[in-house]
Amino acid sequence: MLSRCSVQRVQRKCLQFSSIIEPSSLKTPICLHKTLYSTSNKSRQPPTTTTSTLGIKELVQRDIRHAEQLGVLEPAPADANGFRKLVHSAIQLGKFYFRGAKLIYARGKDISAIKARIRAGGLPMTRAENRLISLQRRDVTKLIPFILMAIVVEELIPIAAIYAPFMLPSTCILPGQQSRIEEKKTQKAIASALQAQTIFATIKKNAVDGTLHFSSLKGTGSLTILCGLLRLPTFGNDLLRTWRIRRHLHFIQNDDRLLILEKLEDNLSDHDVAQALEERGFIIQDPHVESQRARLKWWLNSVQDTPDSSALTRRLFLLTQQKP
Repeated sequence: MLSRCSVQRVQRKCLQFSSIIEPSSLKTPICLHKTLYSTSNKSRQPPTTTTSTLGIKELVQRDIRHAEQLGVLEPAPADANGFRKLVHSAIQLGKFYFRGAKLIYARGKDISAIKARIRAGGLPMTRAENRLISLQRRDVTKLIPFILMAIVVEELIPIAAIYAPFMLPSTCILPGQQSRIEEKKTQKAIASALQAQTIFATIKKNAVDGTLHFSSLKGTGSLTILCGLLRLPTFGNDLLRTWRIRRHLHFIQNDDRLLILEKLEDNLSDHDVAQALEERGFIIQDPHVESQRARLKWWLNSVQDTPDSSALTRRLFLLTQQKP
C-alpha cells in the first residue's frame, strides 16, 4: 500500500497545484512560478476519448485505471473477482477524497502563515502565493457540498466530474478527470471565439478611451461568449455571468500587477505562459512559445498604467480586441 506521504505527493503533482510549504519556510515569499500547476509530462495524460464515444461507466473505469497506473490509487489484487474489485475501487476513491479534503485543511495553515508574515510587515505577497490563496478560496467554497455528496452518494462524484466539474475541489479530481475538464474548457473557448467576432464588433462601438463598461454587454449575448473565452461556467442568467466575469477580472488585475512587479513574463515556464494566456481569454493556436510570450507582453503593456478605477473596464475592452 502506498504511504500517505507518497499519495499526497502524487496528488499534488497530478492535480496541478504547488507543493505544501512548511510554515517555518514562510518567512520568505513562495516563488513557485516555474512549477505551479505544471503538467508538462505528456505521458501522464490519459487517452483523449470523450463521452461521445464512451458511456459514463466506461469513462469512470478508465479514469480509475489511469489513476492506478500513476500511483494515485492503489490497484486491486490481481486475483480479485469483479465484486472485490468494485469494493476495492470504492474504498480507494473514498481514501482519495478524504486525503484531498485533509490537504485543503493543511494548505489553510500555510496560507495563514503567509498572511501572518505580511501583517507583521514581512516581505510582500508573491504571485505564486496569491494564486495559491485564490485556489484555496475556491476549494474551501466547494468543500462542504463535496463532503456532503461524498457521504450521502459517493457514486455521484465521478459523474459530477463529467457533467458538473465546477462542483469539485481541485484536490479531489483524478488526473484523467482533470485532463477532460481542461479539454472541455478549451473546446468551449474555441466555440465562443467563433461566435465572438460579429458581437464584439458591435459592442466595441461603445468603448470610451480604451475601456468598455459592463452596461454595454446587456442584451447582446456577449456575456455567455466572454464566460466561454475565460473558461468560466456559462450556465445561469446574465446577472450571474456578469458576477463571474467581474470576479475573474479582479483576479486577473491582481495577477497582472504581480507579474509586472516581479518581472516574471520572461521567466515563466512555457506551460505557465499558456495558462496565463488562457486565463485572459486567448485562444492558443500558434505553437511557437515566442509568439505566446509576445501576446502576454502585449496584454501586460496594455494594462500597465491603468488606474484602479478603470482596471476592470480596461481589461473588458482588451478581451474584445484582436490579439496580435
